Amino acid sequence: MTLNIHWRLDPAAEPLRSEPGTEHALPAFIRDRRATSRNRFDYYVQVARAVAQTAFDGLFVRHRSEADESRIIAAIVARETPRLLVVPEFPASVGSAVYAAKQAATFQRATHGRLGWAIAAEENAASREAEADFVPDEDLRQRLDEFLTVARGVHRDRPFTFQGRHFEVLDGGFEAPLNQHRFPKLFLQGEDDGALALSARHADVHLFAPGPVDVLAERIATLNTLTAVEGRQVAAGLIQPLLVREDRDGAENDVQHLPLASGTLVASYDEAADQLAAYAAAGVTELLLEAVPTLEEAYRVGQHLLPRLRARTGAARKAA
Repeated sequence: MTLNIHWRLDPAAEPLRSEPGTEHALPAFIRDRRATSRNRFDYYVQVARAVAQTAFDGLFVRHRSEADESRIIAAIVARETPRLLVVPEFPASVGSAVYAAKQAATFQRATHGRLGWAIAAEENAASREAEADFVPDEDLRQRLDEFLTVARGVHRDRPFTFQGRHFEVLDGGFEAPLNQHRFPKLFLQGEDDGALALSARHADVHLFAPGPVDVLAERIATLNTLTAVEGRQVAAGLIQPLLVREDRDGAENDVQHLPLASGTLVASYDEAADQLAAYAAAGVTELLLEAVPTLEEAYRVGQHLLPRLRARTGAARKAA
């Protein structure tokens, strides 16, 4: 079976890590006049290299409004990891679909087609009402539908014309060389039937939240029914936070020292491999794993969990 396994970088996690002036502080009476040669982006590159070296298939970069822009991070790390799929997460509630498609086409040209798109779940609308391009929550899904229709349309067709509630394009569309690479692999997420229906129309992969295997299997079956109606195929993915150690006792001992995301799988390497293999048997073909601290856990999971999981699913990979 084909199982693609990705790691997720959260640029808001460990916010002071690798920031100039925050590590190895000197006494107040000493002035360091040396130019700063390293910054936060070197840390992002370190994570990407760890992901590539331990044979993950891709790196996701989360959207965080309070942290560095995910698409800028993606562009930088993609140049340092020449075979890794790079997937920035961003909201589609603001901005131009045509310009986003042009940025994606340029990224694809630079990286030989290694860009994915992950549309971020929307943040609290109440905190965004002052924004110039604010869209009320009830319109967000319709705007995303139109956003993706327009983005794919200008990439694929010329001339392309579209008139909707949120976007209007007249005789648009890209010419060579912008239309010579495939559209980014598209990841959507959400648990309700509306989210699944949107993925059935647009997504390449629908990402589910953690949950029991039988519940996930039912949601995948619903997704498959909806995609069949659309005449498409959409892969099922799973977002799975982890806390894994050599044995369960070690993992449970570390729970008290870490703030864990909802649905975190706390287990030994072998237990985690068994659980993730069960998800794969239920129809999951894309795994999005995450843990903190991001860099060290990328090495831990890549070196100890991935070989066990790939042995159980027959999905061997070489380091990128």
